[in-house]
Amino acid sequence: MEKYIIKSSKIYTPEKLIDGGILISGKTIEKVLEKKDLEGHSKFKTIDMGENLIIPGLIDIHIHGSGGWAVGAGDIENIKGLCKYLPSIGVTSFQPTTGGEDVPTINKSLRSISKVIEGNYDGARILGIHMEGPFLNPIKKGVFLVRNLLEPSVDMMKEFIENSSGNIIHVTLAPEIEGAKDLIEFLVQNNILVAGGHTDATIEETRKGIEWGISLSNHTCNAQRSIHHREPGALGAYLLDNEIYCELICDLFHVHPDMIELILRLKSTDKICMISDAIIGSGLKPGSYSFANRIVNIDEEGWSRLPDGTIAGSTKNLLFGFKNMINLGYKIEDVI
Repeated sequence: MEKYIIKSSKIYTPEKLIDGGILISGKTIEKVLEKKDLEGHSKFKTIDMGENLIIPGLIDIHIHGSGGWAVGAGDIENIKGLCKYLPSIGVTSFQPTTGGEDVPTINKSLRSISKVIEGNYDGARILGIHMEGPFLNPIKKGVFLVRNLLEPSVDMMKEFIENSSGNIIHVTLAPEIEGAKDLIEFLVQNNILVAGGHTDATIEETRKGIEWGISLSNHTCNAQRSIHHREPGALGAYLLDNEIYCELICDLFHVHPDMIELILRLKSTDKICMISDAIIGSGLKPGSYSFANRIVNIDEEGWSRLPDGTIAGSTKNLLFGFKNMINLGYKIEDVI
């Protein structure tokens, strides 16, 4: 098996910054070498990256598509295409995210993703499936069609799990909708992470959802009841609870830089999970594209909106957010 070394003066590992190299054997990282140890491995071909950063592969737990490939298309080739595309933008593992489709299309997508997981595929590794909906509040529908949003149902969730061959690991729902308590508790009992999102819940309703098992805030600030001084809303509940993790889109379009700073002051960096929430048009030229059975317009600056101006997912990737956070002055180690 071919072995080679990727060399850099800035290799970021979980323990420390290293000036040295990474010994690769085939497709496996065999060892991270300090500079002093490189001489003993001189027989291997070396790719010198100079002072370019080498960081761990990025993990995107909330992504609907990219590069022209869509999770919700419901076919195997779209999932395989997305897997192949993602490493080109630094993503080495991800949770393909369904959302906004009708039940038959969701089930078709779940079956397609599962067939890819169980077979052979190249590119970024699928960690499991994230379902964003259909159990969302129509008041905070975002890009989703109201007719596709349903009340929480344990029986329907069982059908989804069966169609996914048990590969659903993450579900986003609105905790204030009737039936949410039973569904949240069912999901937690089945070791499925529950996120609160697309929600108009009050702070008290959100806290009940947390009691039942919600542990993550879905794209924090977006499509959730925001803070008012008389009613802190879902956002207030998630920011004040030290145990809750918060997804955050860091394209500086979905969330203002000062709001990002406020969130980071309230939550430790360990409680923030940067996501892309990218859609099919991410990485593509400006134009009109189909997403969640809607037409989405991408303007010259790359932002995606519905014809009525509603923000429709994101067209930026995790590396874009990574660079933004560095440019805002946050430490590279914390952003990684």
